[in-house]
Amino acid sequence: MMRPKYIKCIYLFLAIVGSTIITLSGENYINAQDDDPLQIVSNIKNLLNQTMTEYKSQNYTGASELVDIAYIDNYEYIEDQLKELDKDLMEDTEIMIREDFSNAVNDQESIKDINALYTQIKNNLDMIENLFKNK
Repeated sequence: MMRPKYIKCIYLFLAIVGSTIITLSGENYINAQDDDPLQIVSNIKNLLNQTMTEYKSQNYTGASELVDIAYIDNYEYIEDQLKELDKDLMEDTEIMIREDFSNAVNDQESIKDINALYTQIKNNLDMIENLFKNK
């Protein structure tokens, strides 16, 4: 019984310092609105990886929520910086996450199609990560 109170205290503390905790399937994610772009890319990768786990477990609602968090609470915060480095990559990745991947998850498309989109997005995120490392 002590642990839930402890966790609530941590959540409260993080809320006070301006971060938000999202809990889905026992995993915690901090929305990195003010962090460096490399941390945000890492968050996106982790969220999309968890999306795949939830999708494979047929938790389509959880998977959909994770995609939304990856895009709204993370990707949108690196768009401007990324646009300066590679506008086409920024736009392609944005459409892949916000529209293609999100719609595929919501439409409960085949795992083969979901995996293909996930792999494309992961490759783009790797390129984005390299751009930020070399900037």
